[in-house]
This record gives sequence, structure tokens and C-alpha cells, in this order.
Amino acid sequence: MCGIVGIYYRDEARAVRTHDLQAMCDLIRHRGPDDHGVFVDGNVGMGMRRLAIIDLDGGVQPMSSPDGRITVVFNGEIYNHADLRAELRSEGFSFRTRSDTEVLVHGYRAWGNELPERLNGMFAFSIWDSHRRRLLIARDRVGIKPLYIVENDEFVIWSSEIKAFRALSDVQFRMDERVLLDYLRYGYVPGPHTLLRGVQKFPPATLRTFGQAQDVCRQYWTVSLESHTMAGEDLFEELRFLVDDSVQRRLMSDVPLGAFLSGGIDSSAIVATMRRVGTNQISTYSIGFGEDDRFHDETDKAERVAATFGTRHHKILAEPRIADMMAPLAWYLDEPLSDTSFIVTYLVSKLASDSVKVILSGVGGDELFGGYRRYLGCRFHRIYDYLPKSIHRGLIRPVVDMLPVDRGSRVKSLFRYARGFLEAAGLPEGLRYDRYVAVLAEPPNGLLAPDLQQLYRNDASVHVARLYDDAPTNDSLKRMAYADLHTSLVDSLLLFTDKMSMAVSLEARVPLLDHRLVELGLRIPDHMRIRGIRGLKWAFRQAMRDRLGTDVINQRKQGFGTPISRWFRTELKTLLYDLLSAETLHRRGYFRWEGVRKLLDDHMAQRADNSEALMTLLMLELWQRSFLDSTQPAPLSSGRGMA
Repeated sequence: MCGIVGIYYRDEARAVRTHDLQAMCDLIRHRGPDDHGVFVDGNVGMGMRRLAIIDLDGGVQPMSSPDGRITVVFNGEIYNHADLRAELRSEGFSFRTRSDTEVLVHGYRAWGNELPERLNGMFAFSIWDSHRRRLLIARDRVGIKPLYIVENDEFVIWSSEIKAFRALSDVQFRMDERVLLDYLRYGYVPGPHTLLRGVQKFPPATLRTFGQAQDVCRQYWTVSLESHTMAGEDLFEELRFLVDDSVQRRLMSDVPLGAFLSGGIDSSAIVATMRRVGTNQISTYSIGFGEDDRFHDETDKAERVAATFGTRHHKILAEPRIADMMAPLAWYLDEPLSDTSFIVTYLVSKLASDSVKVILSGVGGDELFGGYRRYLGCRFHRIYDYLPKSIHRGLIRPVVDMLPVDRGSRVKSLFRYARGFLEAAGLPEGLRYDRYVAVLAEPPNGLLAPDLQQLYRNDASVHVARLYDDAPTNDSLKRMAYADLHTSLVDSLLLFTDKMSMAVSLEARVPLLDHRLVELGLRIPDHMRIRGIRGLKWAFRQAMRDRLGTDVINQRKQGFGTPISRWFRTELKTLLYDLLSAETLHRRGYFRWEGVRKLLDDHMAQRADNSEALMTLLMLELWQRSFLDSTQPAPLSSGRGMA
């Protein structure tokens, strides 16, 4: 919906400057090209850039109560705002607009700190209570909408995007080397940290207050992992009901709306449900790579689903000047990521933004319902552990070590999973799963510079393992889902879904992450989550079978991906060698040229598929140029709202 910023000085004698708020807003203009506004009340100030979706004329922000006491800036959508509006009216509140923002204004007066848990939506907002001189900041349950915060004894500063902090001399951009180890391990930065010292992600499902009274920090929602008592058709019916209701609520819009359609079960279920709940004209969007890369191309599947449900389908073949895109996309991302899906998410978002302003996405289905191949690991490990050690050493390991791996081939990609499985064999469960999701669990010899290598030995991160072990359940699949929900989903998938869609001023909504579906999905018993070797997402597939048909239900998992392994040998080769040169690596001081050169040479000679490691290093260097060297790249062209 928009981007928000704010400044709060703990010293009430220090006044916020309007110019600082405007400068912060200017740096996130792409999030809201339709309108902007700032509010200052002495030591507090808030600003926003608006992408107008609901009540185009009346939803202007910052929005204040009639008496001026309560002021709100808000990023996101409240899908149950009509229900809350009726409840508030019954309590005597009057409304001047149809905007969901006004529900926050009056909802704070009615419910105070209980407001966030009454909301069904995606949101990050701040509320200033001038009477109590009190600031409240909250973020949605799952972390669909981003929010960053910088705080110390002097101030609290917040923003939808990190780049807005560059407008302020109070915030210094310096690398946090300990967090760098997290990034190298996972290919993203697990929250609440970022790569910048002092800059934190505001945690999901969290409310904080600042002011004259005692500050409050409260987690207002947690998800239960206790297995659901419903089974069979009762569970399937409940899944269908919640999917219907979630999609129906996310269709509210005063502007054109569409859906991403890969042809997989999650996006297909959303499109089928849009048709079921009465959407007359559905616009759908997909991306492919043509005959040269059928492994990553899903346009045929998407077209079949589009034909089944009579959508107005749009597709694009990815023939981008990929090297020219990388620096601007790194700028829009705010944080470096190794998952190349952000590239196709940007491209399909740009395609969609030509005709709609709101898009529905299937993000979250794999985490909730058990859709990742790595979730099969615990079953394979039971079989593997049963076999004699002599078979491990004398047969399985030698054979797997000989298999070629390549992310661009279906068969060789399965060999990659097999190799990763063996690398994790013998480890405790939490460390085993951590190894599954790690990009560089063990950095190759000679890659890290001596200082970073020593830091790695002393402070090797196992963030996912800790979350896995701390999950309040003994069920392996639920532990995996719990760890994913709190790490890669929010800090990678949702991050790039938001940043890449907002880069072209497109609002992405994620119906499968309605908190009620999250609560139900993570309580599905393990035996209904996965069945057999190919039975990923079994319960969800059964629930959607009659809507989608056997062909869609039984197809292999694929999802948005890119031929990055091939691109590194072709379109991106020059960029890769330029950015990861000996001179650059020496100047940064984190990596040794000899180790990086081996990664490059082995990949180019196809002796190994090092695309994940190379993408991790490439995006780190691009991020450093944008956020540490203060060299903002030229914007991508011809996107609505792009500065």
C-alpha cells in the first residue's frame, strides 16, 4: 500500500525536522507514487508515500482523529476492516472515510495495545498519541510487510526500507561482520539482524511503545504446533473454507487486481478460488525462459490453468539484459539475497504493473503444508540410519560423490539433494536441518580472509538449528515448518516478494498466509502433511483436488526459478569477474582471491555447480556498493512509480 518512515527523539526538547522526513520519503517514492505526507509534533515525526488502493480520495495519510490526538501512518491492508468498522460504530465512533487506516485511528482509542491482535491483514504502522506523548509501533503476525528500526538512548527511527535511513546523518552505515557470517551461511540475513550495525528488523507479531510511561515490548501472537484433532474430510473442508475466506477478503480493492500464476498448486488454487468466490474477470501473469530452458519454464502449465478458469492471461519470456538489472535490483532489495527468484519476481511484477495495481501470490504454501523436498529428509534418514555403516562407506557415499550436480537439470538437481542429504547424515536433527538450508555451511578452504575465518571458528552461526530445537513440538515436520516460518519465509521470500513488487509500485497480497491458515496449516499432523516419497503437501492437495483436477494436483513441484547456473557462464560472466576481482576482494578484506577464483573457474569449467555460492558473493558486493559506498545505481526504466 505504501512506505512509512518515522523519527522519535527521547529528549522532548529536540524537534524533528520536516526536511528529514521528506528526504526519507523521497528515497522510498517507488513504494507510493500516488501521494505523500508528513506529520510533526515536537520530538516525533512520521511520513509516508502512498500507493492508493482503498478509498482513493479519502485514505490520505498521515491520518488523525477528529480531535487531533491520534495520528497514524500505515503500510499494508486490513482485510477485516469492515467488520471492525461496524464494531467501532456500535461503540459510538464515527467514520469520515472508507479507508482501513481510519479503523486503526479509532481502534487504538477503543482497544489500545490490544489493537494488532484484532487485525486480519498485512501491516506495519506507527501511532502517535499526543495526549499521552506515546508512540506505538507494530508489525503483522508473519512479517509480510517489512519494517526496520534504529534505536539508542537518543532516538528511535523506523522505515519500511533501509535505504530511507541514508537521508539521516544520525545513522551510520557500517558492516556487522558477525552478521556477515549469517548471510554467508544462509544466503539471507535471519532477523532481527541486518548487515548494518545498529539497524534491526522490527520483529513480526510484535508491538512496542515508547514515551513518558514505561516502554513496552510484547509479542502479541504465537503459532501452536499441537496436532489438529480434525482429520480426513473435516480437515479438508476447513482448509477449503479458510482459503475461500482468505482469498475473498484479499479481493477488496478500488483499483484493478490480478494474480501470479506459475501453474503450480498454490497459485492455481488461488486463481481457482478467485473464480469460485465470484471474480468475473481475472488477469493472470507468468514468466518463462523459452525452449532453451524447459526445466525452469512453466508457461505451458500456467496457460493450461488459465484456460481452465478463463483468465485473461499474460506471459513474458525472460530475455532481460540481466547484467544491467543486478545493481538496481540490489538497491531495491535493501538486503543481499542468494535466492535468484527475486529476479523473476521483479520481471513478472513489472509485467503485471502495466495493467493492475494489486496482485495475489501463492507465497507461503510450501511452508504451511509441507511442500519442500528437504522435508523428506527425516524419512530418508530413518532408512539410511537403519543400513549398516559398511554400506554407507563402501557403496552409498562413493556413488553419490561421483554424481554430477547442476541446478539447471532436473536429474542433476536431484543428485544435488542427495549430496546435501549425505553431508548432513549423522548430525543431530537441528544441525541436520540447518545444513539442508545452508548455502555455505562450511566455507571452502581458502575462501575467507584470515580475520573472518577466525571469527567463523569462534562464532559459527546455526540460527536455523536453534529455532528447530526450540520449536514447541517433537514432530520433525512441524519443527521444520516452524524454523522456516521464522527465517527463510519472512527474511527471504516475503522480503523479496514485497521489495520486488513495490519496486514497480505493485501491491502483492498473500492469501495463504492469512494467520488463520497459518494456525491450521502448522497443526496438520505429519502423516497428513506428507505421504510417501512424492506425497508433499498431501492434505492441501486432497483439499484442492476437486477444484484443480488430477493434472495440477499430481504434477511435480517447480515454482519460480532462474537458469542462474547457465547465466553465470554466459550473460553474467563478465559482471561476475568484474565485481569479484582480486582488487575488489582485497579492498573489502573479507575473502581471498584464490578461493573465489577456484569457485569461478570450477563453475565455468562445469566441474562444479557453484551458482549458490557465487550468487551469495555477487549480491554481497552489489549491496556494499549501494549501501556502504553510497553509490546509488541508476533506476530501472519504464516501471510505474520508479524514480
